[in-house]
Amino acid sequence: MNIQSIFTYDLSHLKSSKKVLFVYLLKGRTKNDGLIKKFKGSFLVQSCFIIPQKNALEIEEIFNEWGIKYNRYDVNILTRK
Repeated sequence: MNIQSIFTYDLSHLKSSKKVLFVYLLKGRTKNDGLIKKFKGSFLVQSCFIIPQKNALEIEEIFNEWGIKYNRYDVNILTRK
């Protein structure tokens, strides 16, 4: 099974400077990789990304530390051979 976790999140309550820092944490900046790449995930659209389910708890901890509102959806990705 290929279970992935899709996260959506809302940064509207943060000040602009905190938003930028949080996005850098997720996406990375210049030479540094962000958490999403580190966890072998990718962004689907703005404020929405997918990662392997085995890494979801670490991401949830980060959202909770930052006080970020989020939703998590676990999905089974079917692939064809």
